[in-house]
Amino acid sequence: MTGKGKESNDGCFGVVGIFILLAILFAIPKTVWLIIGVAALAGLVAWIAVRMHRASVADREARALAAEKERRERMRDDRRRLLEDVGRKNVGRIDAAAAAIQRVNQSEAAREGWLGDTDFSADLSAVTDAFRQARVLRRTADELKALDYQNEDDRRLLADAESGADRLESGANERVELIRGCATEAARIDESLRQERTDAQTAEQRAQLHARLNGLLYGIDATPATARTESAADRVMARVRGYQEIRQQIQAARDREPG
Repeated sequence: MTGKGKESNDGCFGVVGIFILLAILFAIPKTVWLIIGVAALAGLVAWIAVRMHRASVADREARALAAEKERRERMRDDRRRLLEDVGRKNVGRIDAAAAAIQRVNQSEAAREGWLGDTDFSADLSAVTDAFRQARVLRRTADELKALDYQNEDDRRLLADAESGADRLESGANERVELIRGCATEAARIDESLRQERTDAQTAEQRAQLHARLNGLLYGIDATPATARTESAADRVMARVRGYQEIRQQIQAARDREPG
């Protein structure tokens, strides 16, 4: 009986609490409800905007990573094909030419227009093509050498192929050295430009120092030789001499007094 009464009281309190809560809610002015609704809507919009921004940033980063991965894979594939097409030794020469081109383009001489057009793309392409053709010639010649019973035509073609490959590689190597020479000359021009700036700064400093020294010397020459500003040391020494004179006079007066 007691348990049922307690449950009944709890139910009553619950109903009363609901009515009280509804009364409080209905007592809130419409303006407050409007402000609460606007704030809730603004918060929802801000949350959606943040989520969309984060998703957009994550998507951009994912695309950038994918593009970078693809670029690196493409560079590795291109490198493998180049090694296969021209051989490791000639790849080293192509790399040397590319490094020299970079030094030229980064030089002050190029930036200031002293070297004119510094687009070496055609030269680098010609070097690569020459090495590639020489490689093809030698590979084809090796296949011919592998045949049995070589005849006179075989030997003539093999000699021509070897000579042609040598000419192609020699021309490509000469162009590589020419490109490297451009980089060396660009560095010399840069050094000359730096030296010119240093000389100009030195000349400007020299002119400023000359002007200052000439002004100082003119001021000294314009000052009369007899003019001498009394210093603190002069004043102190004058007082010392005056004190000594007074002491001498006092002593002389004492000496004259009768004993």
